[in-house]
Amino acid sequence: MKEDTIRHLLEKYYSGETDVNEEKILEDYFMHDEVSAEFSVDKEVFCHLAEMKENDEITVPVGMEKRISDNIDMWEKQSKANKLRYYPLYRYVSGIAAAVVILIGISVFMPKNQDDSAVMKDTFDNPQEAYMATENALQLFAEAFNKGDAQIEKARNVTKNVKEKIDNIKNFRK
Repeated sequence: MKEDTIRHLLEKYYSGETDVNEEKILEDYFMHDEVSAEFSVDKEVFCHLAEMKENDEITVPVGMEKRISDNIDMWEKQSKANKLRYYPLYRYVSGIAAAVVILIGISVFMPKNQDDSAVMKDTFDNPQEAYMATENALQLFAEAFNKGDAQIEKARNVTKNVKEKIDNIKNFRK
């Protein structure tokens, strides 16, 4: 069988995209044919899987459950520790940034010369109404900002989880 075909089937196999027939082709190839040095590790994998298929008993190494449980506990602790450390800092920085944006907005729209006839007039006669309108506008801004903040946090968590899984795979291979 062509090595390109085997290479393609192995890629599909390791990414979990093969069907039963393709897996049977790979198994037959590795169990019955001589393979090149490039596929020697894959042959060992398929021989070991075939051996496990014949033996109905699968032995779990001693202490494996405890190691897995300890790793899960460690990952949970790391996840909680990282969340608590970065979240308050991010909250303060975003609050400062919002205040700067508001101050810039105020300075742009404040009249420069009080004697001009084109001075901006108040839109509210009652200061209480102006306060309520400002409070509503700031509340809308905060809600929109928090939605974006939540999305960034989700993306950060997903990225962190993927990085941890890649690091765990690297550590597992060692």
